[in-house]
Amino acid sequence: MKILKPEKITYETLHSTDRDRVLEMVKKGATRREALGWMTAAGLSAATATSIFGSATTAWANTPKRGGKLIMAVDVHGPDDQLDPANYKATVDYFRGRMFYGSLTRLKDDLSYEPELAEEVLSNADATEWTFKIRRGVEFHNGKTLTADDVIYSMNRHIGPDTVSTGATLVNMVTEWKKVNDYEVKAILSSPNSDLPIALGTFQFKIIPDGYTDFSSTTIGTGPYKVKEFAPGIRAVGVRNENYWDDGAYLDEIEHFAIADPVARLNAFLNGDIDAMSNVPPKAIDAVANATGKGLWTLESGAYVNIAGRVDIAPSNNGHLIKALQHLQDRERMVRGVLKGQARLGNDQPIGPAYFDHCPDIPQRELDLDKAKWHFEKSGIGNSEVPITAAEVGPGVVEMATMTQREAAKIGMNVSVEKVTPDGYWSAIWKVVPFCVVRWNPRPTANIMLSLAYHSQAKWNESYWKNEQFDQILKDVLAVTDPAKRKQMYCDAQTLIHETGGSIMPAHLNYIDGAADYVKGRTHVPLNSFGGAESPPFLWRDDSA
Repeated sequence: MKILKPEKITYETLHSTDRDRVLEMVKKGATRREALGWMTAAGLSAATATSIFGSATTAWANTPKRGGKLIMAVDVHGPDDQLDPANYKATVDYFRGRMFYGSLTRLKDDLSYEPELAEEVLSNADATEWTFKIRRGVEFHNGKTLTADDVIYSMNRHIGPDTVSTGATLVNMVTEWKKVNDYEVKAILSSPNSDLPIALGTFQFKIIPDGYTDFSSTTIGTGPYKVKEFAPGIRAVGVRNENYWDDGAYLDEIEHFAIADPVARLNAFLNGDIDAMSNVPPKAIDAVANATGKGLWTLESGAYVNIAGRVDIAPSNNGHLIKALQHLQDRERMVRGVLKGQARLGNDQPIGPAYFDHCPDIPQRELDLDKAKWHFEKSGIGNSEVPITAAEVGPGVVEMATMTQREAAKIGMNVSVEKVTPDGYWSAIWKVVPFCVVRWNPRPTANIMLSLAYHSQAKWNESYWKNEQFDQILKDVLAVTDPAKRKQMYCDAQTLIHETGGSIMPAHLNYIDGAADYVKGRTHVPLNSFGGAESPPFLWRDDSA
């Protein structure tokens, strides 16, 4: 006969009633003797009771506490900073948006989704109609109750020929948002889109009150914090929304702004002037990891850095020149040296190994001076200058440009690097000059990422690359349920970019932020800095840490 050992009793395996009672005793300051006395009287051994008391103490230490302030600093801001979520396009906007707004859905750490302001999400059989049942009892910051009218108004801002939404391509298959009743809406699609609930959990699709238009200095949302102060290019300050419908909003106040200079941002963090910083410079990783009371907040992701070449203007419209630059990338050195191993090799297309639909069959492009020289000579550029504009808009991006310049000199190519300030970079440089460095945050699905950055109609198509076959693949794949067929279609799309696009992409990045030990409630959604910009509702401060 097999003898079964009794299961070890822990705080977690206790009946919920007993677990709550032990935790309540700890919260109320019961002495160790008092708590252990009750547990042993309840039939637990002294050893088990001691273990449970320790577990309950740990659980209490990890229970969010209300109060205090956190100061969070990202790397880039400017006069284009937005309170209007439909116009969001930068990390500084995304975090701020999570402070002040809610969405129908929100993303989880595994990049699945869960309902947020919608309490239930339903689809028809072919994903051409989605139903969202709206959570009751949610209030906006001005006391107005959330209803279907607010959802329809917010969603309609992203569709139609006159939309200015930076996320419009994610929902361009939605033909109508239809009100069923005060707490239920339907999205009617012209074509299948099984990614729609995930798309609606991304940064632009926040819910605002019906008819709201003035985002100049304040805004109204359902988020955990209300606007206390907002000045583009300076800072945003949020104070707790006491009527927040969900768990969270633990802090009294969050201050959020940017320190563009990475050295200044690092020093402000190490000196305690800010509580968390985005984009720890690769050279500073060890310093932060070893600093007393500081640590890394790091996530593997599909983020990437690249040199974007506009294929619609000279000289970046020269296909042989693009190929030469791609073969000049010392990717191994970039990943291991510049980025200190906190990255993976890039291959001149945006869907890296972090994505399920990554195509491993595309041959890895490597540093090859012979191939680079052949393409350079075919380009006919000669001694003409090949200008790359660079600013500290992401880890290693300036080094990426200067490394390209050094390798180019070996084959006689005249690459110049113009270093500029990050302030105003996204309005004055990006999508304007022939070549510039870029850091891209990933999106939760391959289709969303490709649609945002490479679809011919995408507002963020930085290379101005257009390919009808590619556009058709992105549309057709959303109706395919066979995983193998979907993967092959995405592989075809990635190959088109790899072979004909304007991206010179040496590395996919980890997110490497820094946070003081007392910053609790960190999220780990691998889509942006500060835990995918999902952390504001959950952050709390533990000064005993």
